[in-house]
This record gives sequence, structure tokens and C-alpha cells, in this order.
Amino acid sequence: MAPLWQPDPERKQNRGYLGEYSEALSQRDRQARDQLRYQLDLNSWNLRIWGVAASGFLTDSYNLFATNVISATISFVYFPHDKWCGLVINFFTLLGSVVGQLLFGYLADRYGRTRLYGIELVLVIVSTIGVATTSTGYGDINFLALFTWWRFVMGVGIGAEYPLSAVITSEWSSTSSRATMLSSVFLMQPVGQALAQIVCLLVLLGENRAHKLDELQCGLNSANEEECKKHIDRIWRLVIGSGAVPAVLAILFRFFLYDCGLYTLEVKNKPGNAFRDTQRVYGPPSLSSHPQHIGNNGGITTLTSPNSPHILPDSFPVQFNRWNIYDFLIKDKNWYFLLGTSATWFFLDVSFYGFSLDNRGTLSDLWAITKPVDISPDLPCYNLTGQANDTSAVPNWVNNGLPTWQTDATRPCNTIYQTLLQQTKQYLLTVSLASIAGSACFVYFANRIPRRQWLTSSFLILMILFLVTGGVYYGVAYTSAAPATVVCVAICHFMFNFGANTLTFIIPSEIFPTPYRCTSHGISAAFGKLGSILAILIVYGINSGYHYNSERQGLVFLLFASFMALGALFSWTYLPDVQRKKKTKSPDTKKKVLAEYETKNLEELGEGYIKAVAEGQVFGIRGKWPDLKRRVRKGFKRRRMEDGVDGDGVGVGVGVVDKVGENDGRLEVAVGRNV
Repeated sequence: MAPLWQPDPERKQNRGYLGEYSEALSQRDRQARDQLRYQLDLNSWNLRIWGVAASGFLTDSYNLFATNVISATISFVYFPHDKWCGLVINFFTLLGSVVGQLLFGYLADRYGRTRLYGIELVLVIVSTIGVATTSTGYGDINFLALFTWWRFVMGVGIGAEYPLSAVITSEWSSTSSRATMLSSVFLMQPVGQALAQIVCLLVLLGENRAHKLDELQCGLNSANEEECKKHIDRIWRLVIGSGAVPAVLAILFRFFLYDCGLYTLEVKNKPGNAFRDTQRVYGPPSLSSHPQHIGNNGGITTLTSPNSPHILPDSFPVQFNRWNIYDFLIKDKNWYFLLGTSATWFFLDVSFYGFSLDNRGTLSDLWAITKPVDISPDLPCYNLTGQANDTSAVPNWVNNGLPTWQTDATRPCNTIYQTLLQQTKQYLLTVSLASIAGSACFVYFANRIPRRQWLTSSFLILMILFLVTGGVYYGVAYTSAAPATVVCVAICHFMFNFGANTLTFIIPSEIFPTPYRCTSHGISAAFGKLGSILAILIVYGINSGYHYNSERQGLVFLLFASFMALGALFSWTYLPDVQRKKKTKSPDTKKKVLAEYETKNLEELGEGYIKAVAEGQVFGIRGKWPDLKRRVRKGFKRRRMEDGVDGDGVGVGVGVVDKVGENDGRLEVAVGRNV
């Protein structure tokens, strides 16, 4: 039987996660881990790793949010009066993402990151071709079923990208550059959103120049219906098909990327391979700067130890037997962290996708400066020729309502060409530019702010912004002051990417141990996509129930504010700090103290709940509430002392020094009562 301080040999965990036995790590294993961390931390922001991850994330964002572009065109061609068809397409695309995140997250932990990296892009490429070639063209009755199937497959590839790109970037990054690398990869999400809009605009302008869509009065003049549908059907196919181009370029680099050294060392238990692959990417480290742990063997850095390493079987990595999973989640209470990352991502995506995915009608409603127009003979497009055999399609809308492609009820006489131009402009100005600016700001401030605390704060800020935006909307909807709501929504999108949207992507790739990092990130991301599914159902229900009036969007804002409050609660309660606070003296004055944040490395964060509690962190409602009251009382007492009154209401002046000591390098003086 093994000593009590060691894990049972029959249940030996890999050295990526030892839980309460982390102190029992052998000297050789500890040296291997320290040496690999040293080798990684010699480097900074890496263009090669960023380019491989960012290119795929850009592709997936483009294809996911291209829904905003293609919805109107598909509706125009195939189901002009069926609103539920767009809901079905979005639902199955997001459901596919859930499947991809769960499946590929698990497989990447079990079989290796790079063994799967590239397969998800193959799925995206194949499904993109499938979507772009769905049916034989306008008039095919099998269109919706085929289109939905290929969007589901695309969703699987898109979902797989989340845990793979995040974890590979995290594990290949140095400690100091990890947040910057991850946030710059996530920057590709709003860039992909904007790129989809720009490609749509270019294709639309090209088709109009070639076929005179505006002159054909597509959507209004039934005489040109067949010709218009053939031209519009070509637009969405070109937009979707363009998404395969960056995917093909990205996949060429992915098949030549090595497994992360951390995974090779901590799961496969092959330190030689870990050091070799790390040097292939970053080059060999300087031997003179860290000679005590390394030697040189043909240019490959190895540990100098007489002991041979214990090689774990490749066919069955030990992290996925039921005992280790039980110990990781239940016994060591790491379910706290998984609940925190999953819940925050879920609540975030309810609001984010409610405003970002297929929100053509929402944006049109926010931009409207007049009330919706009734369909009547007074409309200039009601009669196009003024003759008995008039070819206007508008009279048919009296009974059937506006077609689904016509999302602006204040301008029912817009053609499909004018509608697409308007939607693109509104999306770029309201969503894309603000989102890109928010992500870029986070990249700059990534290492200057406390990430876990900022996640909680950004949720609270978004809650306030939604409440304010809802109030503004109720006050200015359908008036000349309506742009005030648009500005508020743009600020919300800026705050999404400057805070919670980016951080829910970053934190799950940092706080879990290597053997379970991809699985945990995939579970967290899958809960986010479940939140996005809930969002589209909520928005669809509200839009169907309220139609066009001043109550609809205001209700959405107020409802989503409650989800932001829940996100703040879970991030504050269940997530650990990924940085430690250190204090340094200001170069300007010796009295002023500046707060700086030092990022913890993945090995330290990977020790999980037990390590965090040992550092003094508190989790759970029952633990956080007393801790919050204690901190409030402590802060109140400190302010009273600074005002010249101690905690008992006694003035502080010249007194007797009760105690002089030093704590963490800071001089502490406890002052007694006045003499």
C-alpha cells in the first residue's frame, strides 16, 4: 500500500492535476514542469500561434454571423411569409455548436490538441460548400431541410473551434502574454462579424451593377419576381461560399502545428517530446540563464536526471477514469469553477446573441424615427402603374402582413436591395464598429485590470446600461430622438467586448488543469450556446407577440438586464482570481502605493479549488456573504481611522505605540488610545 501522502498507485493521477497531492510531485517532475514553464515564459506575443488560432476563429465568426446577412435574402427567395423558418435555421446552427464544443473539448483532452486541430475546419469547409450549393436553385422544395442540415454540420465545426483555439493559445503562450494572446484571438469575432457585412455589401453592389436590382423594383414589382429571385438567390450563395477561403488558408498551417508542451508533459508524460516541440516553435533557450535544470543533447533540451520517467499508456490517458473525474469535480470541489464559467457564459450569451444574431428587425426598430406605416392605397408603392392590371405586390400584404425580408415597417416601399443596404449600414454602425473597438481596448488593458473582478464589474455595468437603454427607448422610440437609443446600444456592444464577452472566453482556458482544460472550456462554451438558443426563442416570442409597437424592444432590454445581474452574481461567487495583487512604490512619491497585477501561470491555476482556498479565496454564497460584510466593516473602520476616529469612536492623536511589526514587507503600526 502506498504511503498516505501519495495517491494510490492503482488510481495514480497524471501530473497535470494532483489535487491535494500536489506537494507529493517528485523532484524530477517538478523540475520538468518548472523548466518547461521557464522555456515558455522566455517568449512574448507569438505571431505564428496567434495566426493559426485567429484565422480559424475569424472563419467561424464569419460563418456564424453571416446569418444576419443571408436571412433576408433566403426569406425573399424561399419563404417570404414564414417567420419560423429563420428560427429553425438559427436553432440548429447553435445546437450544432453545442455538440461541437462538448465533443471536441473531450476528444482534445483525451487524444491531443493538434490531432483534432484542423478537423473542425474541414467540417466548416465541407458544410460551407454544402450550404452554398443547397438545392438546384430557386424553386427546390427540399431547400429548408438541406440548408438546415448543412448549417448544423457547420455549427459543429464552429463550436469545436472555441475550446481548441482558446486552449491551444493559452498553453502555447507565456504567462505574461497569455491574456493578450487570447483576447487578440477573440478580437477576430467582431472582425468576422464586420467582414460578413462588408462581403455582403460588395456582392450586393456588384449584383446591382450587373443586373439593375433597384430598377427591377425587386420585392415590390411582381412582374419581375422570377428574375429577381434568381439574382437574389445568387447573393447569399456568394457570401456563404466566400467563408471557405480563409478556412482553406488556415487549415494549411494547422496540420503542421505541434502539440502543446504542457499537454505532452502533463498528460502524455513525455518531457523530452515536450521540450523538443516547444523549441521547434520558440527555439532553444539560453543555457547560461538556467543551467541547473537542463543539459544539451543534439540541440534538444533535456533534464539531467538519472531516473527514467514513468511513461503513461498512450491508449488510455488516466485523467478520464471515473475515480479521477470524481476526485477532480466532487472531492476537490472544482465543480465550483465549472459552475462559475458555465453560468457566466450562459447568462452573457442570452443577452449578447439576443442583440447580435439575426437582429435585423431589432436594429430597424431602434433606428426608426417614425411610427410603422399601415399598408394602404396611400403608399406610393401600392400602385406602380395606376392601371387595372397593376403589378404591385404591396396590396397582397394587407391580409398577409409584411414579408419576412421587409424588416422596416416604417419604410414598406423599400425594395429588397434597399433593405439589404439599410441592414448592412445599421449593423456596421451599431454593432460591428463598437464591438471591434471594445475588443481592441481589452487587448490593450488585458494585463492592467483584474480579470475576475472586471468580469463581475462589466456584468453590473451592462445591467445598468440595459436599464438605461430600455428607459431611453421608451422615451424616444419612433421620434427624431431615436438615435439616442442607437448610441446606447452601441455602448452596450462596446462594453460586451471590453468586458464579459471576452472574459468568458479567456477565463475557462486559464483556471482548469491541463488534463481537463479543453473539456471544461467546451462545457462552459456549450452552456453559452444554450443561452444563445434561449435568447433567440425569447426574442422570437416577444417579436411575435408584440409586433411593431413601443413596448417590444423596451421589454427586451429590461429582461436582459436581469440576466446580467445573474452573471455578476455567479462570477463574484464561483470564479477564482487568475492574478495576484502586488503593491509597489510609485517612482514619483514614496508615499503613494500603486496596485499592479501579476498573472498566475497555468500550473498554479491548475491546482484548482484547493490551491485557491489555501491562498485565502472564498467561494459560494455562504462563504462570500460573510466575507463581503467583513470587508465592508474593515473598509468602514479604515475610513474612520483616516478621518481621525478609531473603531470605537475615540479620536486618534499622539498615542502609545502598541505594536510594531512587518507583514509582507510592509511596515505596520498599531496605534492605541490617546494618552
